[in-house]
Amino acid sequence: MPSTPPTTVEEIRATGTIAPEFAEVWAKSPFPPGSFFTLEDIKEVSKFSLPQVQATLAKSRPEDLVEKQHFIKLRDSYSSRILVLHREADLGPKTPARPLILLFHGGGHTVGNPEGLVPLAREILKSCPAVIVCASYRLAPQFPFPFSILDSWETLEWAASESRKFRSTVLPLCTDPRVGFLVGGESAGAGLAAELSHLARDQGLFPKITGQFLCCGTFISPARVPTNYKERFLSWSENKRAPLLDEDLYTIFRDAFKPDHDSKLWASFNQHHPADSGTGSVKHGHLEIPRTYFQVCGLDMARDDSLIYERVLREECRIDTRLDMYAGWPHCWWLNYPQLDMSKKRMSDAVEGVVWLLESSKKH
Repeated sequence: MPSTPPTTVEEIRATGTIAPEFAEVWAKSPFPPGSFFTLEDIKEVSKFSLPQVQATLAKSRPEDLVEKQHFIKLRDSYSSRILVLHREADLGPKTPARPLILLFHGGGHTVGNPEGLVPLAREILKSCPAVIVCASYRLAPQFPFPFSILDSWETLEWAASESRKFRSTVLPLCTDPRVGFLVGGESAGAGLAAELSHLARDQGLFPKITGQFLCCGTFISPARVPTNYKERFLSWSENKRAPLLDEDLYTIFRDAFKPDHDSKLWASFNQHHPADSGTGSVKHGHLEIPRTYFQVCGLDMARDDSLIYERVLREECRIDTRLDMYAGWPHCWWLNYPQLDMSKKRMSDAVEGVVWLLESSKKH
């Protein structure tokens, strides 16, 4: 069952109290604080761990799934690497139409790769047939803001266009986003997904996005919080020394990416809609956004981005939402501690949330 969003400031603050289960594992195997790292350290770890991750994934691939790497051309002839996953049985000529899901990895727009989302994609495919694209994008500091966003938008445009081809060389024949077209991601990937939903609405993307999965994303610039929501924007200060993602580590990512805090491409919460000007609200900037599933960590600097955004969509815009809250757990903890029972529950919740998004798509 999904969580009931906290309604008072006291309830919100309470989700930042460390969970006993996490406190126990953290005491036994902690990670250094962000001040311990440099950007070069983080880049090096990501680069040298990828071959091992790929080897592990290759050995563990379920026999009934197809997982293929492709390169697609973006602007300036850049070749972007994607992974396409689907059930092998769905290659048949009489396979029913399957929804399309586009996922974006996290890493502060600075590190990360599509392999990071393969475990989630595999779990989704156990529960529902779909075609899943795990995407990549160019990374900072070599490619600062807005490269990751523009690359992701072109990947979304490519996916929509490619799905309409009768003989795609990348997507199976059964791919049909008219029965479901989701964008989603974790951390920075969730921010990208939220931005793409707005761009898709504004640019008239066809087929339309039918749902978004936003896991631990950042959507609000701490320096530009609209008036009506400041009272509930607490986590960036109260959780700035949280495990796994603290203020120092976030600063490394932010300084490498160099975002424009006044751009709605970075802070998608404020779409600068004329009807919202001077009201302290952002309601009109989010009308016609698709139904949304959130995952939120209570002991996370980005917690209140999701809680505020979910409330705006649900209460002000009357958009269907679903939320799973992990009180006392830090930012994307399952990446570092996949063996924990709560990590397995989080994965199960994610699958149920995606199934909910797809079932909702069929009803509309």
